[in-house]
Amino acid sequence: MTSHLKTTIPFIIFAVVAFAYLALTAQDLFFVVQSQDVFIYDGEYFKLLAESPGFGAAYAGSFLTQFAYHPLPGIALYVLLLMVLSWLVKWAFRIPAHLTFLAFVPALLLMMFVLGWDYGVFSTRHFGNLFSPVVGLIGSMLLIGLLNLLKKIWVRCVCALVAFVLFYPLLGVYAFLAGVISVAYPMVMEGEGKALLRRLCFAIVLFLFVMVMAIEVRWLFPRFNAHFTLMAGLPYLDYYRTQEIWTPIYITGAYLFILPVVLYLLSKVSPRAATIISGIPAVAAVIMVPIHRFNDSNFRTLVAVEHAYEMDDTDDVLELCCEQERPIRSIIMYRNVELYRRGELLDRMFQYTWDSDTIHSRNQRMNTYISGPRVYQMYTFWNFSYRRAMERFVKCNPSYYDIKIMATDAICNREYTLADKYLSLLEHTLYYKEWAQYQRYLLDDAVLKENPVYKLHKQIVVVPEGALDNTEYCEYMLLKHFTNLYINTEQRAVLSIAAALVLGDEDVFWKLCLATYKAHSDVVLPRHVQEAALLFAFKRQNPKLYEQIQMMVGKDGAVCQQFLRNEGLFARLLSQPTEADMSTLEALCPGTYWYYYFCDAHKMVVYD
Repeated sequence: MTSHLKTTIPFIIFAVVAFAYLALTAQDLFFVVQSQDVFIYDGEYFKLLAESPGFGAAYAGSFLTQFAYHPLPGIALYVLLLMVLSWLVKWAFRIPAHLTFLAFVPALLLMMFVLGWDYGVFSTRHFGNLFSPVVGLIGSMLLIGLLNLLKKIWVRCVCALVAFVLFYPLLGVYAFLAGVISVAYPMVMEGEGKALLRRLCFAIVLFLFVMVMAIEVRWLFPRFNAHFTLMAGLPYLDYYRTQEIWTPIYITGAYLFILPVVLYLLSKVSPRAATIISGIPAVAAVIMVPIHRFNDSNFRTLVAVEHAYEMDDTDDVLELCCEQERPIRSIIMYRNVELYRRGELLDRMFQYTWDSDTIHSRNQRMNTYISGPRVYQMYTFWNFSYRRAMERFVKCNPSYYDIKIMATDAICNREYTLADKYLSLLEHTLYYKEWAQYQRYLLDDAVLKENPVYKLHKQIVVVPEGALDNTEYCEYMLLKHFTNLYINTEQRAVLSIAAALVLGDEDVFWKLCLATYKAHSDVVLPRHVQEAALLFAFKRQNPKLYEQIQMMVGKDGAVCQQFLRNEGLFARLLSQPTEADMSTLEALCPGTYWYYYFCDAHKMVVYD
C-alpha cells in the first residue's frame, strides 16, 4: 500500500464513523448547545467576548456553533474540523504515514469532551462550547507546525515568545500549549548535542511565557479573574465545578506534549511494530468515546424535548415525556403542560409515572433553573418567566433561548420598547432573525389581543402583580397558586383540580369538584376526577356522600365498578397498608389516581 493510501484511508474511515456516531447520538445535544449560545453580527458582541483571553477561539467557535441549528450540517462541519485538526497534528509533528492513527487521538478526545456535557449545557458561561476547543487546537497546531520549521533553537525560542505575546489574547491556553510544545520539541527530536543549552532555553522561555500571561491579563483583560489565567479559553460552566468536564482536554494537552517522545521511541522499532503500537492509543480513545458519554436517559429526553419545542413540534414533546421512566420534574412539568393544552390533563396525567428522579450532574442545577422560564411562559406568567430568563442571562452567557423567552414575555406584557430591544438582537443573528421579524406583528395591540396565548393569560392568571412568591421552585409555586385560585373559568378549574389532586388537598378538591359537576351536569367527569371523588368520599366514611358520589360519577361506569370491586383493598390502604396491599394495588390499578395517591403523593414534594 502506498504512503498516500496509508494516510487517506484512515481519514475516510474516521470521517464516516465519527459523523455516523454523532448523527445517531448527538443531534439533539448539538442543537441545544447551539440554542444556549448566541452569535450576534455587531461590534458590541465582539467587545463582550474580547473581555477575556482566548476570545478569538470563543468568537470563531460561537460563529461556527450557530450552524448546529441544523444538527446534521452542524455535525458534518464539526467532523470536517476534526479532520483538519488531525491533518495538522500529523503535519506539525511530522508523523509518518504508517503512524497516522496517532493523529486522530486529539480529535477523538474532543468528541469525548462534547459527549461528556451534562445538564451544565443549560448554565454555561462560555461562548462557542461546541467548536471553540477544536478551533483553539487548530490554531495551536498551526503555530507548532510553523515554529517547528525553524531549525536554530534560539530563533525558535524568540519566535515562540513573539507568537505567544501575539496569540495568547486570541487563543488563551491553546497558545500556551503551542508555545511550550514548540520549545520542548527540539529537546527530544534533535539529538543529544547541547542538551544543557536546550533545557536552559526551555526553562527561560517557560518563565517568560508565565510573565507574559500575567502582564497581558492584568493590562488587556482587567475584568478577567487572574486566578484562572492558565485556563483562559477553555469552555466552562463554573470554574470550580468544571474540572471533571475538562478531563478530555487535559488528556489532549498531555498527549500532545508527550507525542514527540512517542514518535522518537517508535522510530527505534520496526515499521510494522510501530504501526501496531500506534493503534493502541487510537483504539483506547475510540472505546472511551461511548464510555465517557453522559449516558443519562433523562438528559437525553430533556434535550430532545427542548429541541422539539424550538421546532414547534409539541406532539413529539408529549410522546418523549410520556415514554420517560422516572422522569425529572422538568419532564413531568412539560408533560402536564402538553396534556393541559390538549384538554387531557384530568384524564391522563396519572397514567404515567410520577416517581421522579433527581438531576444527576457534575454541575447540579435545579429543574426550575432549566425549565422554569418556558413553563412559566406556557402558563402565561410573563413576569415570572422573564425574571427566570433574565437571571440565566445575567449569571451565564446570553443565549438565543433566553432572548426569545424575554422577547415573548415583553410582547405579552405589552412592553413594546423592551420587546423591540430583544427582537433587534435576534434580527442580527443568522437563524433567528425570521422568528424575530414575525414576532414584530404582535407589537400591534389589535393583533396581540387576538393571539390565543395572550387570550389564555386572562383565563388563567387573576392575581394582582406581585401577589405570588417567585422565589419558590416553579412547580411548587404553580401548585400553590392554582389551589388558591378563584374559579370562574373552565381553564382555571382544570388547573386547580389538577393541583389539588397532585397535592392531595381534599378540601380544595371537593369545592372544585362539586362546583364543576353542577356547572356541567350533562358532561362525564374526567377519569381522574371520578377516581379521586370516589376515594375521598369513601375515606370520609359518610354513606350518604359516598352514594351521592357514585351517582355523580355513574355507578355503572368502569371507574366506579373498579373501585367497588376493590373496596376492601382501599379500606386496608387507608388504615394499615401492608406491602402485599401495595403490590396488589400496583397490579390492579396502574395508571390511576388511586395508585398515585397511595404510592407517589408522599414523594411528590421533592423539588430539585
